[in-house]
Amino acid sequence: MRFLVLGHLDIRASERQLPPLRPRHARFLTRLLLSPNAFVSIGALAEALWDGAPPASAERQVQNVASQLRQAWVGAGVTEANEVIRTGRAGYTLAVDLEHIDLHVFRGLVAQASNHTKTGDPHEAAGKLRQALALWRAHAFAGIDSQVIQGNAVLINEERPAAWEECMRLELQVGLHGRAVTELAALVAEFPFREQLAGLFMTALYRTGQQTAALQTYQQARARLNDELGIDPGPALQELHKRILQSDPTLLGPTAEEAITVAAPPVNTKHSPPIPSQIPPADGSFTGRQEELTLLSQHCGEAQVLAVAGVAGMGKTSLVVQWAHQVRNNFPDGHIFVDLLGHSADESRSAGSVLEHILESLNLPPQKVPGSLEKRIALYRSIVADKKLLIILDNVGTIDQVLPAVPPSGRSQLVVTSRNNLAALHTHVAVRGLALGGLGRMESRSILTRATDESPESLSAALESLLDLCDGMPLALRILAARMIADRSMTVNQLAADLSRDGAPLDGFTIDGDTRSVRSVLANTYATLSADDARLFRLLAIHPGRRVRAESAAAIAAVPLSAARRSLTNLIALHLLTKTGDHYLAMHDLVRSFAAERLDAQARDDLPAKALDRLLSWYLSVAAMANGVLRPDRDAFADRGALMETFIGQFAKDVDAIKFLDQERENLAPVTAVAVRHDIDRAVELLYHLHSYFLRTGFSTADVDAWKQCGEKAHRIHDPLLRAHLHHALGGALVVTHELDVAIEHLLLAAELHEREGQPGGAAGSRLGLGFAYELQGRYHDALAEHELALGLAEAAQNTTLIVHALNNSADALMALGDIEAGLERLQAGQELAREHGLRHHEAAILSSIGALFIRKRDYPEALAHLHEGLALMRKSGFRTAEADTLARIGHAVLGSGDHAVAVEWFRKAQDVYRQNNDVTGEAEMERLVGDLDGDRQPA
Repeated sequence: MRFLVLGHLDIRASERQLPPLRPRHARFLTRLLLSPNAFVSIGALAEALWDGAPPASAERQVQNVASQLRQAWVGAGVTEANEVIRTGRAGYTLAVDLEHIDLHVFRGLVAQASNHTKTGDPHEAAGKLRQALALWRAHAFAGIDSQVIQGNAVLINEERPAAWEECMRLELQVGLHGRAVTELAALVAEFPFREQLAGLFMTALYRTGQQTAALQTYQQARARLNDELGIDPGPALQELHKRILQSDPTLLGPTAEEAITVAAPPVNTKHSPPIPSQIPPADGSFTGRQEELTLLSQHCGEAQVLAVAGVAGMGKTSLVVQWAHQVRNNFPDGHIFVDLLGHSADESRSAGSVLEHILESLNLPPQKVPGSLEKRIALYRSIVADKKLLIILDNVGTIDQVLPAVPPSGRSQLVVTSRNNLAALHTHVAVRGLALGGLGRMESRSILTRATDESPESLSAALESLLDLCDGMPLALRILAARMIADRSMTVNQLAADLSRDGAPLDGFTIDGDTRSVRSVLANTYATLSADDARLFRLLAIHPGRRVRAESAAAIAAVPLSAARRSLTNLIALHLLTKTGDHYLAMHDLVRSFAAERLDAQARDDLPAKALDRLLSWYLSVAAMANGVLRPDRDAFADRGALMETFIGQFAKDVDAIKFLDQERENLAPVTAVAVRHDIDRAVELLYHLHSYFLRTGFSTADVDAWKQCGEKAHRIHDPLLRAHLHHALGGALVVTHELDVAIEHLLLAAELHEREGQPGGAAGSRLGLGFAYELQGRYHDALAEHELALGLAEAAQNTTLIVHALNNSADALMALGDIEAGLERLQAGQELAREHGLRHHEAAILSSIGALFIRKRDYPEALAHLHEGLALMRKSGFRTAEADTLARIGHAVLGSGDHAVAVEWFRKAQDVYRQNNDVTGEAEMERLVGDLDGDRQPA
């Protein structure tokens, strides 16, 4: 078993992640992990479990925890669970190889780095430290709620910045000043009171020609120490400040090239040909990518080819160059770099040209390079067979450019970068692939904040909007940073405002004097697409959501699903799209902006309005199919014409429809918003079909906002029934989100319109919503009156579903008014009808109401029997909104039975489901209950 503690606790067995532990089990295990292979007494374990205030039964409970933890692991398929946690006479031992605990691996690597430093090998020492630091995912033992554990974690967490300080010191020692500046900026922000980091940052700034910034860094550190701790910087930092003020030349240190020359062993060059050293200079603004750098180092030598792929502008070349500088000493026979120009069909280099460059780099005279490709391959393999070379092929277009250059032995390493995923390469040679996505938020932020003189405190919403727009694309971030550096008067607010006002967002991602812009690199990739692939790429800009699936893409383009899938596969291969899950694809926002530009340029051919109409028809058709399974009785639009082909099979059960719409969830709000602008009547039809789904699963804020936009345009709807459906749907949504006064207005309007148009079923539904809103306001007499009206209307409409619903709701109101027996009578009648007609989720709701009734009667066993039966049905039918209420009712029944601790667990489960449903009122009520009970009871 492996235990990862440098972050949230992560336990693995046979490379398989085990399920998260319960809080008490996690505290028990982490206390053992603090003393691996050592006996830990029950007293010490109890102290960690109850933070120094153990109950009288602590010994027995600790034993129970140990037993439960073993059982949980055995249940997860861990056969050695009993061997890992060993029982002693009055305590336990965690038997584990220290190499299987990341904290001890970290400490081992730090110790190795120290040895390399002592033997005069700073490059290797810094490399070991970087490997060690890559193990950290967050603070040690993050999320473990124990003062004892966190007290120990404080000391462990100090080891990380100490390692960073040594790593940065070593890299400054060997001349990597540019890279150090980037990382030290983020480290100083993370550890503002560590003077050594501030001093290293000042040194790095000074060595990269930023004397003013180095002095400003000192003033900021001094102010921070004064304001927060009431002290001045220490003598070392003050002395460094003085030397920078005096422009002390001895502070400059070596360049990276000088450091390598100094560190390299003497070579007799009298008769030796020059060793190729073609790696371009490292990017001075390179930031982050520690995980990717570590992966490249780990895979180096394991595979014949290391392949780094990603969309244009993601920093593939910068990453590989940065890594190459780190490992260059591992390849004493040279480093060869070739740009294959694979993104340009006109200029792309042939395999023969690539081999010619490599052979000449290895000091073969041009006249001795064979003319045929076959002879060049043979000669290349003969020459490099015993060499230890690093060969980088940048901007590869096809595998034909790569295969001839694969070294014949494992001594040399070939690395390629490409906008294409080069999947076919795997069928020829051993490849370790790395798909390069965007930078993390912290790294992205550091690129922009380093480019401005504004204080970090003044950068807020505008900076976040820029980060959202760039979405981690290094090229975009660096262009914006370069614009601010070139024009020091430009603030982050001004830059954000310029980009938001710009009708063509990509215009802002260019800089004078540099032909490489976000638009230009994407245009190079776009130029390689076939006509069909390019058309689909353009049309995808129409989809308003962040994710798209093949079926909706086929609808947008009006092509067969098979053709859409072929084009999408090609776009994925070029990283213009990325896979997110089994069925969905995503497009970077700036790539989407480029697609939109190309769509505008070819609007006459692509007809965007018709494509949008097809997309909305697809969503309407899918929603209608789902509604037909969830609420077959709601068929107001059954005669509106044939549904569009969705390429999706019919939903067999209600949970199938819910699962599909759950997958589409984040698209529904933006699609609804577009429908409101494009065709208000169809937007209402979409709301109608989605209403039952949202009533079962809850509304997000974005969904409610989109429905409100529809409500604001109700005056544009001429069909009174359509307006009735809109007011009913919007009113129902607002009831779920507890905006009750406005909900009541919409539901009253809906009821009146339905009744005026002779639609008793529609009026019954609206009256039921009204009654529920009144119940939530505590107006139980008004609620009962509405439910009675609804019952009569439902019977007139001969709608069994609505009759069952009305019986259930009226029973709830009767119980609230104290008429328990009348309520029970109605619930039993509703349950019988629901069961007879197979209305599972209505039967589930009634079972929950019966459970609530027995809670009022203080018959807790009977209540729990009905509640658990109802809960099982709810989970089978995807009725998540009712599930939250039922979990809360189970908590109340358990609490009434006297078991406070188990009641708290049920309330917490309810709180989680309320949170998923975006029900802030329910979530807050559970939070209050848990807080009250935790405050009242002793630790269990």
